[in-house]
Amino acid sequence: MFRPSRKRRSGEDRFLAWKVRLFVAGAAVALAGIGMSLYWVVWAGAGVLLAGLALRFLPDGE
Repeated sequence: MFRPSRKRRSGEDRFLAWKVRLFVAGAAVALAGIGMSLYWVVWAGAGVLLAGLALRFLPDGE
């Protein structure tokens, strides 16, 4: 069974600002695509959100 740790990481997250920016941009693009009924724009927004998720797995540099 997968159990994520609740312990905080040591130090600050150097990608936090980029994660927030990509989340806001991806959500805005996806919502715009939904509003205009353009599915390729929705998928582009989902791609931006996945790019932000990928930042989670980059090494800390420590």
